[in-house]
Amino acid sequence: MTIPRLATRRSVVIAILAALLIAPFIAWQGASGDERVSVASPLAPRGIVVVGDSITARYNDEPGDEDQGWWSIAGHHFDTTVTPFAQSGSGYLRPGHDCRGNTFIDRPDAYTGPAPSLLIIEGGRNDWAMCENGTFVTAPDDVIAHAVDRYLDTLQTFLPKSTRIVVLGPPWGPLDPVNQQRVTAIIRAQATEHGLQFISTQGALTADRVVDGVHPNRQGSLAIARRVIAALDKTA
Repeated sequence: MTIPRLATRRSVVIAILAALLIAPFIAWQGASGDERVSVASPLAPRGIVVVGDSITARYNDEPGDEDQGWWSIAGHHFDTTVTPFAQSGSGYLRPGHDCRGNTFIDRPDAYTGPAPSLLIIEGGRNDWAMCENGTFVTAPDDVIAHAVDRYLDTLQTFLPKSTRIVVLGPPWGPLDPVNQQRVTAIIRAQATEHGLQFISTQGALTADRVVDGVHPNRQGSLAIARRVIAALDKTA
């Protein structure tokens, strides 16, 4: 039986319209269903800022290098730039460079410049002590807490709500476990009080992952980075 030409044209038009209507749905389903689609990291547009001590300052941004920093490893994982503001010996309370440097709050470029997507505070390892007349003396708990509180307040005042602030528990090697527990508990409590995410690094820097009892070797930096990556991936 021969199909009339008019009916044939009508069928073709209907088929074309159906294809045009269904195609966007198929494309959307492929992008949001089971198929994995490569998307840019949510941190990529404005990157990451890290404020820290020697655990950050002593290391570089060379992938695979023995001295590649934990922050560099995390940045490459999220495919974004990392800008460190770090100084050896420093902390929330203690100035770096043997009391001649600055503290975290003394680096305004970290919190008054272009706002990053994420700001990570790595530090506290040095805050068991404070400087008096150029020498280290043991810092009381309330003095440490005040310094942490003041810095977190400053960040939350100057940074927009779009910037995620994360407090990294002080990466601590096997030396001085008493101060480790004391200082870490203070920083964790302050992070909680300010409503900020706290990432524990307890146990990351074992004796075989440090070069001097304090600073991480390659495996130590990888261990810290893994803690950060896992926590951020889980809460992204």
